[in-house]
Amino acid sequence: MKKLMKKRLHILLFILLTTNFITAQPQWNFHIAFEDATGAKDTIWLIWDTNATFGVDTLFNEQAQKLNYSVFNVFIRNTNADTTKTQALPHPYASNNVVVHAINYQYPITISWDSSLFHAPGLPLPVGYVNRAFINNDYFFLVNNDPYSHTYNMLMENHVSAPWWGCDQFPMGFYIMRDPSIGINENDMLKKYLILFPNPCNDYINISSDLVIKSYHLLSSDGKVIQSNLFTPSKNENSLTISLSKIENGVYHLILTDSKNQSYHEKIIVIH
Repeated sequence: MKKLMKKRLHILLFILLTTNFITAQPQWNFHIAFEDATGAKDTIWLIWDTNATFGVDTLFNEQAQKLNYSVFNVFIRNTNADTTKTQALPHPYASNNVVVHAINYQYPITISWDSSLFHAPGLPLPVGYVNRAFINNDYFFLVNNDPYSHTYNMLMENHVSAPWWGCDQFPMGFYIMRDPSIGINENDMLKKYLILFPNPCNDYINISSDLVIKSYHLLSSDGKVIQSNLFTPSKNENSLTISLSKIENGVYHLILTDSKNQSYHEKIIVIH
């Protein structure tokens, strides 16, 4: 009888352990790295983990950290309003958003991240990947790679420069989300109806679409608008040629918007 009970306990323990292994989500560990003009570096960490809570988790170093005010530091606030460099939230919580502050730095600030982690394996359903990620402050409201949302879209790049522009860059908001309300990605939707050629391009690029193109913006890799055109309702086009003869060689972002205000992003390479 004891042997039978022991065997049943082992079977039950095995089921519990394997069930937890199957349902538990792997940790998502995302860094946002900062480097100032002197080469000084610091990093903020965003984590999703099954074992995380909405409180201060010392397991993930969310506790208060003393800052050396004589060197470059970036920091966020934990739920106790203490300075820290990590925010850990439980799966499947949909957003991991932080406001970053900084001390003792020189401009420009270079910000970098690993954009491949937005599609890391194991991120839970219903979304299964990060489908919204952007930087937001006064500067990136004006200078960005996504002028219609007035933010810097982190899904499109893996680094950006934040220069001195007459005002301070900090505080700087970072918004990382698995947003189930987005549904089908607008870029993928529009991509079915768009043809861009040639790419790489020389003095022009042709755009053909089954949708009505309302406007386009051509942005440099640092988010500056190089060229744009907004069509009036009577002059909406579903095919056009954009002249690039005065554009320097390099990689650019082309943002097209249709009559329903859906936007489509494409990288293009200009080689004269």
